[in-house]
Amino acid sequence: MQPQPLITKFLFFTLLTLALVTLMPLTGQAEVRARLDRQSISLDETVNLIIEADGALNTIASIDTSALEKDFSVSNSSTSSNIQIINGSSKATKTWTIELEPKKTGNFTIPPFTIGGEKTAALSLAVTPPAPPMPMTGSAGTLPDVFIEVTPEMDTPAYIQGQITISVKLFIKGQLRLTEASLEEPALEHANIIKLGDDRRYQSRKNNTGYQVIERKYAIIAEEGSELTIPPLLFQAISLDNSSRRFPADPFFDRFSGRGQRLRARSQELKIALMPIPGEFKGKIWLPARDVKITEKLEGENELKVGEPLTRTIEITATGVTAEQLPAIKTQAPDGAKIYLDQAEHQTENDGNLLHAVKRQAMAFIPSREGLFTLPAVTIDWWDVINNKPRQAVLPARRIRVTRANDSAAAPPLPSPKGAAGSPAVTTPDKTAPTPNISGEESTPSTTTLSGDLRIWQALCGLLLGAWLITLLAWRLSLRRRLVKEPTLRKNEAGNQVPATREMIKKACLDNNPRATQQALLNWAAANWPQNPPTNLRNLTLRLDHLNSNPDINKVLTNLEETLYSPEGTAEEKNWNGAYCWQKISPVLQPEKAGKPSRRPRKELPPLYPPDS
Repeated sequence: MQPQPLITKFLFFTLLTLALVTLMPLTGQAEVRARLDRQSISLDETVNLIIEADGALNTIASIDTSALEKDFSVSNSSTSSNIQIINGSSKATKTWTIELEPKKTGNFTIPPFTIGGEKTAALSLAVTPPAPPMPMTGSAGTLPDVFIEVTPEMDTPAYIQGQITISVKLFIKGQLRLTEASLEEPALEHANIIKLGDDRRYQSRKNNTGYQVIERKYAIIAEEGSELTIPPLLFQAISLDNSSRRFPADPFFDRFSGRGQRLRARSQELKIALMPIPGEFKGKIWLPARDVKITEKLEGENELKVGEPLTRTIEITATGVTAEQLPAIKTQAPDGAKIYLDQAEHQTENDGNLLHAVKRQAMAFIPSREGLFTLPAVTIDWWDVINNKPRQAVLPARRIRVTRANDSAAAPPLPSPKGAAGSPAVTTPDKTAPTPNISGEESTPSTTTLSGDLRIWQALCGLLLGAWLITLLAWRLSLRRRLVKEPTLRKNEAGNQVPATREMIKKACLDNNPRATQQALLNWAAANWPQNPPTNLRNLTLRLDHLNSNPDINKVLTNLEETLYSPEGTAEEKNWNGAYCWQKISPVLQPEKAGKPSRRPRKELPPLYPPDS
């Protein structure tokens, strides 16, 4: 017998099976992706190449970057892994971040990378000449440790109400240790400001000095004016001394409190001239954009039957504007049909560089007659900021054929509208001519039938409403009689209904049970004052004292209440004298006394007209 090796083998195969089952979702179909954090840089800047791979990643250790060394210097490279488990399905992703520094200017192509048999797409990168040297500052003629650049980034004219892109770059010298950093956001009046994407981080050289750059881009839509002014932006941080062991990777999110020097940097004011609305533009709504398109989606057939709805969703997409700038979609219902508009949907997104706006308008087209209908075309005038010329986005008209319904309840043809006074009605191929009656007035064959059916339904609804009101009145009268004739039953603490009689009060008192006595008294009060029952012993005391003028009532019931709520609790309840309580309250617990306002004799007034003696 060797049970130990058998158990060991069983555990080994069990763990191996679980591991294979766990790794199966991770070794499925692999997908690789590559992207650059920027598409255009200067010669003195770096760019991050990001490669992501899904699926079987455990066997992949590194990526061969030798194909890049001809045009770029590989400065830094890092990897990270991420595993997500959603609804029992696992997804693993491995990411490589490679920092590239160009060796020369020009347009370059990042070649594809092959990972696990899958290839990434080729990428394009433009490298421009470096910016001119900045003026030296300080006694040593060097740049400051921290400074800000705010520059426009546009390849089109800056039109009013068009997208104006600005770049805010924060330069941090070398390995400067900063914490508690904050950078102001642009704040403008009469302008809409939208942040484009996440912060970009890369390396740059200025005057032969290495800097870490944190870049933010903003889209600005100026609503009015002839010039856009970006006020100076303030940056504040604390520079840690060399004795600190902590080196913050992100000065904006690191809140390490250490002793150091507070740094401040402020950008220069930026002014951008705005182009006015060109005279060639003839549209009603000024819309400067890079591209505008109109599409539609139909939920139904082009051939309908009378009364069947057709849902038409019109979508406007534009680049370089917000969704709120897109014009409202207006369409007129053709004769013999109705159009019901749904609430329009607005959505504005960005890809890190440009705004992308979408407006959707759903509408229901319902014909009430047969024939051929034409849904009118939709036209939007806009200004092409790339080519500086007016354009139109057009959704062509759509023709819908409507046939008579199969059943007899189909809606009849509607009469064509009359023309001007004194002129005959105008008929078209998609309209049904009216049938004149004896008096010469136009009518439709089903007008009388429809009116008669409507009167029948109105009369039937009136009868049902009257019967319902009579039933409601009878129920209310019956309820009032029950409240007067039948004693009310209260619920005890267990939720069961108990009768409200003097015998219950007597039994609770003689059992020397103060809590049962309280409940029985309130039950009795509810039966005798069903419209307004006392809710506690104090209210019952006032009610009984008013009816009977007995000084012992207040004393006995007050003692009962003090016993129930005494700090001594159970000990005080045991000392309570229930027999004495019943002796004092039994004379006043008469049903005939409880519903009457008073038993005191009243002094009657003499008659207004005394009889003759």
